Amino acid sequence: MAQLTAAERLAKVKTALGMNGSNYQDDTLTLYIGEVVEFMVDAGVLREVAESAAAVGCIAVGVNDLWNYSSGGVRFSNYFRSRVVQLSLKRVETNV
Repeated sequence: MAQLTAAERLAKVKTALGMNGSNYQDDTLTLYIGEVVEFMVDAGVLREVAESAAAVGCIAVGVNDLWNYSSGGVRFSNYFRSRVVQLSLKRVETNV
């Protein structure tokens, strides 16, 4: 499973959200990415899966959900929650 650095994850999430070209919101996006990854881990997704390329789409959807919140109305979308469940069932392959 291809692991991503924090910088690679940020770049891929920005691409998914159409936010390329500026570093203006990087701190906010990095905070939201961290929140989404921790949500996923707390929901049972292995950290190695949550931080892999397989989870980038899910992370981008979760970040978008947080980005577009209204006061007191933060809610993750049904797609995000369904994808978290799917990712929680993934196991990491090891070469022993």
